[in-house]
Amino acid sequence: MTRTADGSAATRLVRPAVAAMAGYTPGEQSNAAGVVKLNTNENPYPASPRVMEAITAAAQDLRLYPNPSALSLRKAAGSVWGVDPQGIVVGNGSDELLTVLFRATLDAGQRVAYPVSTYSLYDTLAELQGVETVGVPYGENWEFPLAGLQDCDAKLFLICRPNAPSGTLPALTDVQRLVESRPDALVVVDEAYADFAAGNALGLVGSYPNLVVLRTLSKSYSLCGLRVGFALTTPDLAAQLHKVRDSYNLSAVAQAGGQAALLDQKHFADNREKILGSRIRLIAGMRERGYQVAESHTNFVLATKSGVAQRSVFEDLRDQGVLVRWFPSLPDSIRITVGTDAELDRFFAVLG
Repeated sequence: MTRTADGSAATRLVRPAVAAMAGYTPGEQSNAAGVVKLNTNENPYPASPRVMEAITAAAQDLRLYPNPSALSLRKAAGSVWGVDPQGIVVGNGSDELLTVLFRATLDAGQRVAYPVSTYSLYDTLAELQGVETVGVPYGENWEFPLAGLQDCDAKLFLICRPNAPSGTLPALTDVQRLVESRPDALVVVDEAYADFAAGNALGLVGSYPNLVVLRTLSKSYSLCGLRVGFALTTPDLAAQLHKVRDSYNLSAVAQAGGQAALLDQKHFADNREKILGSRIRLIAGMRERGYQVAESHTNFVLATKSGVAQRSVFEDLRDQGVLVRWFPSLPDSIRITVGTDAELDRFFAVLG
């Protein structure tokens, strides 16, 4: 196939928006021996042993399709989180559910609004859907821009709470005010990291017809590799979202593993406490080295030296086998996942 003037014949075969976009850039993956991986906010501790037992049992017979709505998993989630299982939609990670929400709510040319800086996948999904983004800046100290969001003419609002990459926690009262002031729009609270925070929005689920709360088992339950996410909302809205997701979007193995993880709350709580303890140490260590660090409510820390570019720090760490995250949009910051104490020892030794 011959190349076209714009660089590749492939660009003629896809939508112009797809050809023009850069696409989402995930954190670097590495399986090299000795690499300390503190760049993708994975849990440094293994999942519950019950998970391996459950997925081994589920893998014994894969002839049949999985339950299309993941009923047993939804019941387990409803029991643990205190929400109606009929208002739960499962996904291949909460990222897939974000895609479902974009597809379900937005026509081309409409608007999605969210505070910035935040999770960069939102930009990618907006480009794919052909919708306009309205980024409302956080305050200088990551204050939540409630008034700016309320003034947006948007059909969909996304609030990453706690926020990535800052780790900060917008006040729940501000979220509630946005939901109440914009009944004409859908408000999505993305709680991928909420298990590491002091509070969450679960108590609001079901009280507002225009609210969705997203949860995932990737971070706090150590299941990044299984990809299990949840959208929690009213049964009526859940019924609409079910129309948009793939019929069998979560495998039998993922359903079984997710249910086992949720039902082992002691293992979850023990790992969470270890991460919260190491987070205190990481914050203190970065402050001792001259970084400004907002109080984190997640399993990562954003460390900033105002006006001092951090790309070289990120590259030096990578060259010595320690991976952290650097964002062009936040050039004077690095983001560090909370690892084990041994991993943090290595990180601090290399950082100097």
